[in-house]
Amino acid sequence: HQEDVIKMAHGDQVAAQNDGTSVRTGTVDKQFLLTGTPGSPDNFKFGLFGQHEGFYSPRHRHNFCQFRVALSGVCDYGPHGKMTPGTVGFFTEGAYYGPQGPDVGDSYTATVQFGGPSGQGYVTMAEKAMAKAALDKVGVFENGVFRRNPDSPGRRNQDGFEALWEQAAGREMVYPPAAYEFPVLMHPENYQWLPLAGAEGVEEKALGTFLDCQIPCALYRLAPGAKFTAKGRGIYLVLNGGGSLEGENYRQFTALYLETDETAQFRAIEQSEVLLLGLPNLADIAVYAPSKAQEAKAVEYS
Repeated sequence: HQEDVIKMAHGDQVAAQNDGTSVRTGTVDKQFLLTGTPGSPDNFKFGLFGQHEGFYSPRHRHNFCQFRVALSGVCDYGPHGKMTPGTVGFFTEGAYYGPQGPDVGDSYTATVQFGGPSGQGYVTMAEKAMAKAALDKVGVFENGVFRRNPDSPGRRNQDGFEALWEQAAGREMVYPPAAYEFPVLMHPENYQWLPLAGAEGVEEKALGTFLDCQIPCALYRLAPGAKFTAKGRGIYLVLNGGGSLEGENYRQFTALYLETDETAQFRAIEQSEVLLLGLPNLADIAVYAPSKAQEAKAVEYS
């Protein structure tokens, strides 16, 4: 992995922006906090996202995985449920979700999107920007769908992200079969706090472990004065509280990225809650190659 990967960021120090790569209807304010290694199968992007009333995205799926955390407002995924503040969702690669909006109000979420076990990786913001600029010359994005001009070769109507990915990758997207039929929505308030072995004053809610590469998701609560050693590949997001973290002060929306063999210690001054959004170790995962029987038909949008 590159040496210049940012390892820690604070939400109150990162300005919201519009990166110009959105393919959906409506406005999303984006605070990009942490990114992975471009071109790697386990590349990722983590940030805080403010979605505004009028946002709309059609029913669609991806060739990557993601965790979403509802911080305020309501995120409506149609028949797949709503995420209210505190809800944590795991969206596996290949599974459909949505549509979203446009009749809900503003919302604020923490989201990490990352290359999953199919090994197809995750395109960078720069790659998306270049692809979007190229597609804007041959069609329009409308209600989350890319509509290609009649005089341009290619599919007339397709999911906006799918079109963006294919432009960036230079090949047709092949979706892996979904391990879960729908997004998995977790409600941490319905879990019990249990003592974390070997860490006095630290409690844990083990929310889940996902897919064959065992991606963890857990919530930790630190009493004032407690020490918590984070370890393992993932994003550690402070939901509330304050203290020190590897020589810096942590507070709400401090985010830390650790690799598989790395550790970092949280020292709580105030009671704190830290959420682990795990990232997979894909060292032994082969790139997915579907058989003809497994290849899903492309969805046509009206």
